[in-house]
Amino acid sequence: MTLQEAIDFASVHADTDEFGIDVAATVSMHDDVGDVLVGSAFGLSSMFRRDLPLLNFGTATIAGGGATATTGRSSFFTAGPAPGFSTRGLGPGDGAGAGMGVITTSSGVGIGTSIPIDFSVRKDPGIPWLRFLGRGGPSVQIEIEKRSAPSPGGTAISGVKIDATENGGLLRGVGPSLQDPARSASYTVTLVTFSRPG
Repeated sequence: MTLQEAIDFASVHADTDEFGIDVAATVSMHDDVGDVLVGSAFGLSSMFRRDLPLLNFGTATIAGGGATATTGRSSFFTAGPAPGFSTRGLGPGDGAGAGMGVITTSSGVGIGTSIPIDFSVRKDPGIPWLRFLGRGGPSVQIEIEKRSAPSPGGTAISGVKIDATENGGLLRGVGPSLQDPARSASYTVTLVTFSRPG
């Protein structure tokens, strides 16, 4: 399922299906010294956000004025809503969770450790007049924050933002390593949405 297909499905079914929707994402990270993390994020209708601001960890908060949000409506000169999926603010009581497991490390320490995270992915439609000029078209951003405890408890202690490219149902990008931001890492994400069975 492509990200756009997932968004289109959620846009229709998240609020109208009797039991809502399920959202499931898989996430993997491989960094340039050999550390590998593999994990997942999951949730229900509340994981779908019709306009998902970026956290931009370290420069803003999700609720703060510095968070990158769209105008909520589109015109030729402004970006419209950037829909997506996020586990921020959600936990087991909401049927949601996210985490990554340490598969390998360059030091050999920490293998098997589970890392609580928040996971977000969104599709920014861009600004129409820039798209008209062949620039500033739709883009995909992934954000992952390490947490001191599983959400909604604890706090975000570090985070990365990845500008992703779409290859069918795969979202891929390169950014700082979640293990050490001084390293480079590649990330791959897949995401599906489906109606929740009654």
